[in-house]
Amino acid sequence: MADFQQIQHSSLYFIKGCIDLFKRILTAMVGIPVAVFLVTKGGVFFATAVFILAMAAWREYARMAATKHINTYKLTSFLPSMLLVGAAGFGKLDYFMPVLTFAVLGILFEGLYRHCNCGENNWPLHVSNSLMALLYVGLLFAHIPLVREYSANSIRYFGLLFSQGELALWMVLLGTWASDTFAYFFGIAFGKHKFCSVSPKKSMEGAVAGFIFAFAVTGSIAYHGLHTGLFSALLLGLTVAFFAPVGDLIESILKRSFEIKDSGNFFPGHGGVLDRFDSLLFAVPAVYYAMKLMGI
Repeated sequence: MADFQQIQHSSLYFIKGCIDLFKRILTAMVGIPVAVFLVTKGGVFFATAVFILAMAAWREYARMAATKHINTYKLTSFLPSMLLVGAAGFGKLDYFMPVLTFAVLGILFEGLYRHCNCGENNWPLHVSNSLMALLYVGLLFAHIPLVREYSANSIRYFGLLFSQGELALWMVLLGTWASDTFAYFFGIAFGKHKFCSVSPKKSMEGAVAGFIFAFAVTGSIAYHGLHTGLFSALLLGLTVAFFAPVGDLIESILKRSFEIKDSGNFFPGHGGVLDRFDSLLFAVPAVYYAMKLMGI
């Protein structure tokens, strides 16, 4: 009887694994062409897509926090977060600082109101969590369209015509993909030393491989595609190689703190928006300001 139950359990586990794999493949088959179209198209289509992703990401964050009975203010955190993403996506950068400033003031005021009139205890916890959602989701997501629309100057790379902003975004996307992918596979094949207690499955060997390949991919596109010059290409390569895994670790800390396996299921088989965009959310703003600083 015990053997039969063990076989039954193994069969169910195998079937579940096959279903999850099918979901991952199907999501990739649909998602990759859509992502290519949106990044290539840019403009309103891309800005709208980022806006929708940011909405989903904020909801994921708020739901994770709610599992620990921590409030995330909708009026003063969600709405300004979406305004930041919308302002960046539709080129209204003059609204950036006013929205951010009044959002911070609004969160503090809403926290005060809730504490005094609604009996909300632990004022710093709920307020700081709402500020975190504003900055982590609203501010960081807003930089994705900023990079995509960085410059409309045309660049030919591998026989294809790109705008400078489009190629810069592809550079970060491919750099973070290299970081995640090679860290994962090298970690499985050669990983022996733990990299960080936040994510016990990650290894030092995988982290080094991810860093090297992210640096190589990003630096190569910067040098040969964006024609940045050697020093700027090296700096951009280092930027993505460093910030991509940091973004991944930050999201791991969040999920571990909230005792959540995945932030959501927006992408069937792949997890939530925050699961898929964690590395990008750190690499994109870092690259944006690095390019600004170097005058690229």
